[in-house]
Amino acid sequence: MKVGDSRFGTLLRVKSIQERKSQQELVEIQNKKDEERQTLSQLQERREGEIAEAVRKSRMRATDLQSSRAFLTRLSKEIGEQENKIEEIQVKEDEKREELVERSRSKHMVEDLEEKYQTQVLREAERKEQRLIDVLAQRVKLEV
Repeated sequence: MKVGDSRFGTLLRVKSIQERKSQQELVEIQNKKDEERQTLSQLQERREGEIAEAVRKSRMRATDLQSSRAFLTRLSKEIGEQENKIEEIQVKEDEKREELVERSRSKHMVEDLEEKYQTQVLREAERKEQRLIDVLAQRVKLEV
C-alpha cells in the first residue's frame, strides 16, 4: 500500500516532509560548522606562523615587538570567538539531531498505526467473508 491510500496518508506525507526538512536543516548546520572549523584552522595556522616569525626574528625593535604582540593578542581573541561560534553551532546541531530523531519516531509511529489499522481492516473483511460462507453453507444444507 502506498502512502496516501488510507486515512493515514495525509498525516504520513506531513511527517515525511517534516523529517526531510529536519534532515536538510541538519546538513546545513553541519556544513556551517565545517566552514567555521576551517576558519578556525586558518586562524590557528596564522597565529603559529606569526609566532614562528617572531622567534625567527629574535632581535626586534620594541615597536615591532609591540605590534607583533598586539597582532597575536588579536588573533588569539579571534580564535576564542571562533571556538565559541563552533560551540554554539554544535549546540544547534545537537538540538536539530534530537528534533530529527523525534520526527522520525513520530513518522514510524504513524506508519505502525497504519499497518495495525490495515491488519484490522483485513481481519474484519475475512470475518465478514467467513460469516457469508457460513450463511451460504447453512442455506445449502437446509435446502437439501
